Amino acid sequence: MYQKILAASACAMAMVGLAYSIHANWDRLQGGASIPHGREANAQAQPAGAGSFMAQFDTSNLTIPEDDILRGGPPKDGIPALTAPHHTPVSGAGFLNAQDRVVGVSIEGEARAYPIRLLNWHEIVNDELAGEPFAVVYCPLCDSASVIGRRIGGEVLEFGVSGLLHNSNVILYDRTHDALWSQIGFNALSGPHAGQELPHLPFELTTFGQWRRDHRDGTVASFQTGHPRDYSRNPYDAYFQREGLMFPAKGSGDTRLGEKEPVLGVKIGGAVRAYPIDAIARAQRGRIEDELGGHTISLEASRNPSQVKVISAPSEARVVHTFWFAWVSFHPDTTIYGAD
Repeated sequence: MYQKILAASACAMAMVGLAYSIHANWDRLQGGASIPHGREANAQAQPAGAGSFMAQFDTSNLTIPEDDILRGGPPKDGIPALTAPHHTPVSGAGFLNAQDRVVGVSIEGEARAYPIRLLNWHEIVNDELAGEPFAVVYCPLCDSASVIGRRIGGEVLEFGVSGLLHNSNVILYDRTHDALWSQIGFNALSGPHAGQELPHLPFELTTFGQWRRDHRDGTVASFQTGHPRDYSRNPYDAYFQREGLMFPAKGSGDTRLGEKEPVLGVKIGGAVRAYPIDAIARAQRGRIEDELGGHTISLEASRNPSQVKVISAPSEARVVHTFWFAWVSFHPDTTIYGAD
């Protein structure tokens, strides 16, 4: 009931096969293997059978159809989120290369970077800087990075990885209520906060070399996680290099931009807009200002690799870096900066 994939073509069947291969190979992936694809993936495809999987969560007040929620392969917490991770000064982060991408967070003079090489294997890091609890969220299926506040409705929530997907994007759950939350949809999908938006914090997606230059007194979440993972390898590398998705997404047929074109998605009130990283990078000094929802936002970006920084935005702005297909799947009425 909770797993409904309609394969209308051979291409769709290939994507489903690849998706299920993750489930079949999860133990091997943790040891450093790459995600199987092509013929290997199809040979390993098998029904996931959600069955009682959803019973692990509070699905009361669910805001989306149950049939739109798919199993991603790993079980609940099979991808282990981190809480209060071990960290090291940037000067001692010899485990990173200058070109490694990181998600950077700065709050009241405290700055910490979270390597994508770490987030590939954990997807959520619950942390705190300057007394502000937040979570760094990353979904490698759509290269989506965001930073959310964890103080919600008078509670400080801790988030985990549910093992569920919506439009090929990770669904979070909170460990207080076992309710479901959407990263790119920006809100609670079920439980006592259903429909409520997640608060967002400013962040930047940059290289470690650039972060180190800008934040010499900052820290970096380290690979000392207590989990046996090969953080030197990226199991999603082949997926990033080729066309096609591993799971279905409603917006994958929108050709206004390339399926995996990186964008910064911004929502302010009812206004939503995609900012292609390339369009920002081509602007003078790689910086733009724009009006959205009656507010001015300022963004900075560069390419190779994709880097973006929110220079200024109102507190009510909801922001995520992601692939185009994922953004338009959740926000089909989005406008595109420079194209409208």
